[in-house]
Amino acid sequence: MTDPLTPFRWLEAYIGDEHDLLGEIFCVSFFHRLDPAEVLSRFTPVSPAETMTFKESCGRARAYFEDTGDVLYVGVAQVGQWSVAVEPWGGQAVLSTMVTRLSLASEVVSVGRNDYARHRFVYAIDGTVVTGFNPAEPDRRWGNDPDRLNGLMREVGMELEPPADEGQLESNGSMNQRPVARAFALAARITGVALTLTALNRLHFVSAARKYERSTKRGRSGQRAMSGEKSEEIRQWAKAHGLPMSERGRIASTVVEKAEDPRDTP
Repeated sequence: MTDPLTPFRWLEAYIGDEHDLLGEIFCVSFFHRLDPAEVLSRFTPVSPAETMTFKESCGRARAYFEDTGDVLYVGVAQVGQWSVAVEPWGGQAVLSTMVTRLSLASEVVSVGRNDYARHRFVYAIDGTVVTGFNPAEPDRRWGNDPDRLNGLMREVGMELEPPADEGQLESNGSMNQRPVARAFALAARITGVALTLTALNRLHFVSAARKYERSTKRGRSGQRAMSGEKSEEIRQWAKAHGLPMSERGRIASTVVEKAEDPRDTP
């Protein structure tokens, strides 16, 4: 019997893997009945749109991130009735504060991978988060109707109930392995779009740069408040992973996002 997660395992590739195009932090969102131009406009681009292949869009995203730190790149392609938006090195659409705006007059499925914080899955309709959860902890859901997708979640092997004892904890842990692949398998059940590498390589993406947005408390200077100890910790993390720092050692907000947990659970 074929493993239903096989088509999506490439989305769990690590740095250096032959299929490592998106990296360990990215977001993919599916927009129903919105064309790529409309979807891209909702990301408020700051550069002219260009059409390119999936690999070219990923390469441009990496270049923008390394050059500026606070500018992300998004590419959008049409697949049937859905537009697929890919954010390499980013994860804005999966945040509840963003997806409520992005999903107005539409249906949106968004999956975010972040190996240094938490993965996320969000399903929203017309500005309302229906259900959201960390794919590694599918029993902890939130939203307007958190149980809406329970049947489909079980089909892809997600355990929806918290473990009652240690034995069940081990069983649940086994079922919740490969959370990113399971999240994309769930997205495929909802949208009918299987995000395989072969399929992506055939698409052409309308792509552009966009400013990084963060909703957080800031100090008087407008910068996010952070202790010296925490700043040094993030600098060391950024250096270890080859992420850009300014000549004065200032930390770009996107680097902070990747080092910390970005979850904004209501």
